[in-house]
Parts: sequence; structure tokens; C-alpha cells
Amino acid sequence: MALVSPTRTTDTTAQEPLLSYDLTTSPDPLKASPEKPEEPEERGELIIVGSRRSSTPADVEWIKVKVPAGTMSPDLATNLSSVNPWISLNRWTVRLDETAKEFVFSPAGSHETIGPDTGFTIQLSQIPISRKVGTAPIKVTEYSREGENGASHERTHEFSVGKFPADFYLRNLIVDPLVIDNGGETTLTWERSTNATYELLYADTNLNVTNETTRKITNIKSDTTFYLRGTTGDPTNPVTRILNTHLTVKKPDLEIGNLIVHGTVNGPLTVNGPIQANDTLTVTSLRPAHTSLIVNGTTELRGHTTLHKNLLVRPEGTLISSQGYIHRLEVGDSLKVDDIQPKYKEEIKLSDVKVDGTLTTRGALHAHSALRAYSTLDVHSRLTVSGRFEAYGPTAIVNLAGETHKLWESSPQDPQLQYVSSPVESSGIALAVMDVHDTGRNGELTLSIMDSTKRTTVWWEHRGSASTLLFVPKGERFAADGGNIQDSSLEQILKVYWISLGKP
Repeated sequence: MALVSPTRTTDTTAQEPLLSYDLTTSPDPLKASPEKPEEPEERGELIIVGSRRSSTPADVEWIKVKVPAGTMSPDLATNLSSVNPWISLNRWTVRLDETAKEFVFSPAGSHETIGPDTGFTIQLSQIPISRKVGTAPIKVTEYSREGENGASHERTHEFSVGKFPADFYLRNLIVDPLVIDNGGETTLTWERSTNATYELLYADTNLNVTNETTRKITNIKSDTTFYLRGTTGDPTNPVTRILNTHLTVKKPDLEIGNLIVHGTVNGPLTVNGPIQANDTLTVTSLRPAHTSLIVNGTTELRGHTTLHKNLLVRPEGTLISSQGYIHRLEVGDSLKVDDIQPKYKEEIKLSDVKVDGTLTTRGALHAHSALRAYSTLDVHSRLTVSGRFEAYGPTAIVNLAGETHKLWESSPQDPQLQYVSSPVESSGIALAVMDVHDTGRNGELTLSIMDSTKRTTVWWEHRGSASTLLFVPKGERFAADGGNIQDSSLEQILKVYWISLGKP
């Protein structure tokens, strides 16, 4: 368990100090003196440790410590005349500038060179503590330069030191157990006085625990630091003390910005930002029905990808440059598969595909089970579907470069717009298109598999066109029906196309 006291700030408008400073108090925390002036004052001590953490030495001409004194809440001391100042550096002297309320520490020569091996301590002891509770600013100012040709500047650190009520205490923050399983629980206990408000802070949680000395925390999934903050005194100048303790979770959940994978990821993985896999990425779900990889952001998988469960790309997500085997691909919006060469080992192979938006591939795409497209399927190379193909909705469009050929087109003299195929030699897609000029009426366009109830139907209007498509398994016959026009003068043309989805 660590104590967080006192706090420290740096003046962003001033030069950054060349030395590093840490401040502690004795006792910790300091107690404000009794309010009755006839009672003796409490005494306290400030200990300031300074060092140079850079390998380049710093030349220091003086160090000043400003301690506010008076009768107000921000004053640390009632007076400075009885304070005993001391510094550990040899041949340094100290004097009190009562007007500025500063203790000035100076070397014997023009400056002291302080390197990384030189540490020092400043002590201000026997400080008569002010009688009002509150927080006092303690300023440490150095006049220093870096290197012989550097310019000297005043550089300041500021610490906030609290003066607490005499009966205030906050101590012994304990977490038990210290190590838990993912999703487990722990219990926090502490000791505190009743003259303050208390808050327990961790992750994004802030709990008011003013009336408590214990709290159970459940369903913890990652390493967690707990902070217990006690606040008391005048609200215009309160005083705060903070304790903290840390909990470790076995196999914790992690939330990161960017993840670069050069090996294997075992377990479900949710991606909210970019993920780039330059080697083999294998994601195995630990739960039978769980999704292996969920993509909320832009995901680039440059190596071979194997997902033993589902891949879900949500509407705000994009997956590009994939290759490998995916058990099930479900895309909430659009999927682009780029840079895939038409070689067996470099094609993306999908067992089951569902695309709500646009699926675009520059290379071969193999769906070993069902392929369901709810909007646009744009394949610039070969598409092979071993199982069921379904295109839903009036907006469904299939663009298959080099795969489509026309089977039949009606003539204006045909009294009936009907076509029946022979048994197909391979599985594929039948596409029927009705081109309609001004007929003054509407009709239906139907595609169906012979001797089956499987069919698709769309309405065509008196001016325009309509189309529908249907997956036809190998060996089946299909029919296209645009209706009986009964008038050879009407301009209606039915066209039937065939899209092969596999070898004969």
C-alpha cells in the first residue's frame, strides 16, 4: 500500500527545473494546531529530497523554499523565526528572507555542480503549524543552468501540503484477496475518522463510502488500482489524503489502442480499433457458441488467418486484405477482400458467408457452405459456392466478372414469356431480366426450380425493367415466367442468364 501525499504541481509558464524534488512530512499527515491561541502549537517537519536524474550535470546558484506563514487556511506556519533549516550539501549556507517568507540555500562558490550521483536533503524542522485546517502551497525554486554556456533561469516546483484536524485519520487500506481469477471479487477494508467525506475510486468508478469501512467489489476482469480519498476542512480550501492499493487478476481482460500480432491469439478477440497481423493469426474461441473475432474498427490481416469460430464485422467496421480459412463470416456492412491472388493457398475460403452490405473481392472467393448477400456482391474473379446461394431484397445485385452468359432472349412475336432449362451441369445462379416499354399495365416475373417449391417473384411495372435471381443446384431444371402478353404488338423482352458457380 502506498500513500499519495502531498500533491505536486509544476508551473507550466516557468522553466522546467533541472533537479527533481520529492517532499514528505513528519508527522504524515501534518496536524493543524489547536484553534485556541492559549494552547501550544503543533510542530512539524518538511523533508525535501533533490537529485539530478539526467546524465548531464546542472550548475545551481541557489535553491529557495517558500513557506506561507500567518493565520489563514493556506498558511502552513504561524511564523518562520523558530524554524530550523538544514541542507546536506557541504559548504552550503542558509538564511531566512522574512519579507519573501523564503529559506535561501547557497553554495560557497558561485554555483554547485550537481550530477546524477549527487543527491541531497533539505529539512525544515520545528515548524509551528498554523491553527486553521487547509492546504498550503510550498514552492521550491532553483536558479540553475545546464552546461557552462547555458543560461541560468529560475525554475519552480510547487507542492500542496495539508494540515488536517487533530482527530482525523485515514489508514490501513487493505485488499483481500490480492490476486483473483478473471471475473472474481475482492473485499476492501480501511480505518478512518468520522470528520471527513470519503470516496473509493477505481477504473471509471467513483463511489461515496463516507459511512463505510469496507466494500466488496465483484466481477473484476483486469488488474485494478483502488484509491481511497478522504476530504475535510473548509470547502474553499479543503485538505485531502489519498491511500491506494493494487489488485492483480489472473488472465485479465485487456483494453489497448493498437495490437500488432506476430503469432497466435487464443481466445475470443474484440477489436475496437486497428489490428494488424503480419504473421499467422489464429483465434480460437474458448466457448462453443462464441464469436472468435469481432471487428468494430478497421482491421488489416496481412498474414494467413484462421478463425475456428465466427468472424463478425459490425456496421462501423472494415476488414481488408484477408486470406486464410474462416468458419463463418458475418459482415454487418461492407467487406473488401483485396490483393488475393488466384492460387489455391492464397484464396480466402469461407464456410458460411452473410453480407448485409457490399462484398467486393479482387481475387477468387470460395464459400464452402451458404452465401447470403443482402445488398451488392461484386466479385472480380471466380466465385465458387458449394452450398446454397441466396440474394435478398430488391436491391440485391450480383456482378461476376467473366462468369455470366445469356441463355435465352424472347422476341416481340412470342405470345408467352416463358423459358424452361435443361438439367444444369453445375450449380449456379439463374438470372431473369424483364425489359418493359410502355404497355400500360403491370405484371409478375418469376423464377422457379422445376418440381420444387423454391421460387422468387418480383413485380414489373408498365414502363421500366425488373430482375430476379435464384440459386439452382446441379442437375435441377429451372423456369423463367414473365406472363402471357397475348398481344404481339406490346414491347416486352425477357432475358435469361446463367452464372456458373462451380465445375460441372
